[in-house]
Order: sequence, then structure tokens, then C-alpha cells
Amino acid sequence: MKQFFYPSTLAVFGVSLNPRNLAKTIIRNCLEMGFEGKIYPVGNKPGTIYGKKIITDTAKLPEGIDLAVILVPSHLVAQTVEACGFKGIRHVIVSSAGYREYKETDNQEEKDLINVAKHHRIRFIGPNCVGTINTGSGLCTPFNPINTRNFIKGSISLVAQSGGIANQAAHYFSDEYIGFSKIISTGNKLDVDELDLIEYLIEDEDTKQIHLYLESIDNGKEFIRLAKRSPKPIILFKSNVGPTASKVAKSHTAALANNDRVIEGAMKQAGVPRVRSLHEMVICAKALRLPPLKGNRLVAISLSGGFSVILGDACESYGFVCPELPSKLIQEIERYRRGGVIRMSNPMDFGDIHSFDILLKSVKQCLSLDNIDGLSLSFMYGPEMAKMIGSEISSPKELLELFRSISNELDKPIGLSFFTEKRHLEQLKAANSFPVFDNPMESIQALSLLRDYTTRHKSQSV
Repeated sequence: MKQFFYPSTLAVFGVSLNPRNLAKTIIRNCLEMGFEGKIYPVGNKPGTIYGKKIITDTAKLPEGIDLAVILVPSHLVAQTVEACGFKGIRHVIVSSAGYREYKETDNQEEKDLINVAKHHRIRFIGPNCVGTINTGSGLCTPFNPINTRNFIKGSISLVAQSGGIANQAAHYFSDEYIGFSKIISTGNKLDVDELDLIEYLIEDEDTKQIHLYLESIDNGKEFIRLAKRSPKPIILFKSNVGPTASKVAKSHTAALANNDRVIEGAMKQAGVPRVRSLHEMVICAKALRLPPLKGNRLVAISLSGGFSVILGDACESYGFVCPELPSKLIQEIERYRRGGVIRMSNPMDFGDIHSFDILLKSVKQCLSLDNIDGLSLSFMYGPEMAKMIGSEISSPKELLELFRSISNELDKPIGLSFFTEKRHLEQLKAANSFPVFDNPMESIQALSLLRDYTTRHKSQSV
């Protein structure tokens, strides 16, 4: 599998000087992302693309190229794969469409592709896919123009049946400052499937979390086996769960719908949390950077009474309880009120206490309680808070480092959100030293995903 991500040589088939040609975009994306390997454009007509001569005779390709990407009409794919086989190319991405997603039965072109690949012992991703993106090597094989300069390197890897989802996830993970390591679009999965890729990513040093967007699961037993033995979190976004979606899924990636109740039960057995959107996938990715949440008991604190109420509703909505805090602790915190008109409880309105030091002290004391499993904090941020925070905190990163150290020291998660201007929220996220959620509701949602993963992972590992 490594050649699909770290090739030193790359051949791109289907390149031409036509302004509408898609294969040449693959070369551009790789160059813009910093791929340093040799690239060989292959096409029917001579010319020069991005300073590289188009090769019209495959016999002139060097032997043993690491990876080929094929984007030619489907009736030419099998013979192109055969040409790869004759040149010793053993790893291929077939981006071309027109297989079972277009013609379900008696698809001779599909049979020819599979037979030729087997004959030459070629492993291939696809067809009907955009292939792989790897921030570690600069490889970027999607054929659509994408702004690779905005991609952020991280430790999330995603396997997606859909090329559109793969591309969007690359931007979404980067926009949220999580970043990613590898993103793979598998398309029709005629050879390499999610099981092959999960097995590789489990061993991949640059991957800390494995996320999946799947429209079908073809081998549930093997999926469960891999998920159970994985030391890394595996998160599933499973679509194609109803009859309306199944119509488009068949023509999209030839995916067959699975019984969603069976999938849900299997994922619980395997310790795999399910998410319902790319946004929820991002929330889960952030949550899994926190210490485990071992129960349902939370303390919720906000510097706003309104957000305290929202936190209370959110806790109840996601199945959390907010235990009553010890009277001694409540009395100690109330000593620092300015107006003395807000009665402390859990959830806690901290709006009458204008001391960052007392806030930090209270967070520590609450998290230290044996009957508390985690904490959610909705905090005001911006220039107007500089006096409260103090001059010793000079950057968003330093602020987040304080919460990170408390959370790690007590081995309990803090779901942190801020009510502030969007530009300040972006600064906090960009610091990327501790997860920041968009709002109080999202922080509780994140803690619920973390709780579910902790519970499932613990139960399936016993």
C-alpha cells in the first residue's frame, strides 16, 4: 500500500494540451503541493505540459515506475493497465468512470480491467475515484482543481468512497486547523477497499485517527475484526441508509445499501462511533484529542447566564447529568462574586466573578472531584478580556496551553468553547494546541462522542 502514498516516480495517463483535459490537473496539483518525485505525462499527442514532455509511446517509459494514475475513456483502461504491467508498474489509480455505476450487469470493460490487473499482479484503487492525497509526500491525484496551498498537515486519515467527499474533507479538516495526513478516494472498490487501507493506516506512523466515509460495507466480519484490534480510533460516516439515497449511490459508486440496524449493532460491537456529517466528523476528531470521558457526570461553566442555560439543556439532551457540587466548594467560589447576586450551581454562571485565576482554580477543583468525569467551559474572549486574563497570557496558544495542562494533569476532558468575534475564534483554532469548539452545544456534542468512543472501546477491549 505504501506506493499509493509515497511514490518516487509517477506516470499520469490521459494527458493532453486540450484546455478541458482533466489529467493534466493531476500533474498541477502534485506540483503545487510540493511533490518532489519524477512525473511522466502520457498521452496520444506530443507536447509539453508544466515543463514536462508528453510521452506518446509507453515503451519509452522507464521501467518500474512506482505509481500510475489513469484517466482515459473506460474502453481504453484495460489496455492502459496492461501497458503499465509490461513496464513493471504494480500500483495504479484508475480515475476513469463508466463501470458498474453506469452499467450494472455484463460489464465487459470491468471484467477486462480486473483480469488484466490480476495477470500482471497490479493493485489498483478505483475505478471512478480521485485517488490519494498525502500531505507527507505532496502526492495529490484528484483531477479537479483544488487549492492545495491551504492544506494543513495533521494526523487524521480519511478513506472515502466519494471523490467529492474526499476533496471537501481535505479543505474542511484544513479550515478547522485539524489538518490531515492522508485522504483516499476508493470509488467502486474493485480491488483495493477500505479493509486494505485500514490495515495500512493502523500501521502508518503519521496517522493517529482513521475516519471513514462509506456508502457500502462489503465484508462486515473483517471490518469488525480490524476495528477491534486497532489501537487507533476508527470513526464511521455511513451514508446510503435509505431507499432514496440508494438510487443515487448505485449510479455514483455502485454501492449497495446495507441494513442500517445491522451496521449500527456491528459498530457498537467493534467500538466504532458513527457520525452523520462531515462537520460531526470534525467535531469527533477534535474530541478524540482529549483525555477519555469515563462517565456521564459533567460540570458546565460559562461566563454568561444565557450560555449556562444552553449548556444545561445540551447536557440533558446528550444524556449527561450535572451533579450537585459540594456546598463547601460552592461557598468558596461565591466568596469572589462582585455583586453577590448570582447563586452558584451546576451548571454554573461565572459572570459575576471577574478573575481568571479564580476561574482556573474553580475548573481544577471541579475536575478533581471523584463524582465528576469531565467539564464544559464557555468562555468570553477578546481584547476586552485582557485585563481579566492578565498580561502573562500574551497569545491564544498560551491561553489554550493552560487548559490543556489542567485537562492532561487530571486526565479528564474539557470541552472548551468561546463566545467571541469570528476572527478571534479563528485565531484560537489556529493556535491548535487544544481543541476549540464553535459553541457550547457543540462542546457537549463533542463530549458525547468522546464518551461513546471511550465506552465502546473499553467494552470491546475487555
